Amino acid sequence: MVLSRGYPDSLALCVIDSVQSIGVRYGSVQKVVARYRTHRGEERANGDDLDDIRNVFAELGGVEGWTRTVGNRHESSTAARAPLKAEVILRAATRLPQLGVTTTEDLRTAPEPKVHDFKAAWLALPGQKSGISWRYLLMLAGVPGVKPDRMVRRFVESSSVPVDPWMSAGEVAELVEEAARRLGVSASALDHAIWLHESGRKASKPLDRPDKVPAGLA
Repeated sequence: MVLSRGYPDSLALCVIDSVQSIGVRYGSVQKVVARYRTHRGEERANGDDLDDIRNVFAELGGVEGWTRTVGNRHESSTAARAPLKAEVILRAATRLPQLGVTTTEDLRTAPEPKVHDFKAAWLALPGQKSGISWRYLLMLAGVPGVKPDRMVRRFVESSSVPVDPWMSAGEVAELVEEAARRLGVSASALDHAIWLHESGRKASKPLDRPDKVPAGLA
């Protein structure tokens, strides 16, 4: 199994995956996603929006019930008394609809000023201020981009490109996005190829233009 390529019709799964994925091995995320799919049924889960995910929380009796049936007890950060990731998922599923985002289509088609509002609300959630999960949420929803997590940072830092050790997640993402532009491939495709490389897995197919890797990122 490899990192998810996305859920273009299910913002519920996008939120679950992006929140659960921070700071853990991806296998644990896949288990949570699989339990949600089992609980909802594959077809419904693949089209669930944020109203649906709030309904599941209510049906299961809130965060504790969700944790027993779907989620796990992973915390949203290493801070003392950090809320469970389940709590963050529920907060996201409550806050984003208040701003006009319920479906993946809402996220993909929102005008830029609204996207800034959505991002600000997301970064205000516990454990999400780095912006890594926000970028990943967009990718899962079908917006091309890069998830500048430890895998991508490690790849960039091991290349011959001079990298400031204090480079932000956003700056790392921009570096990979620029490489993707030079390659002539989507940022998401390059991100996925880097993740496969760093995890020791093999890609199912090569990038469209592997002969155009920029110097220093080969």
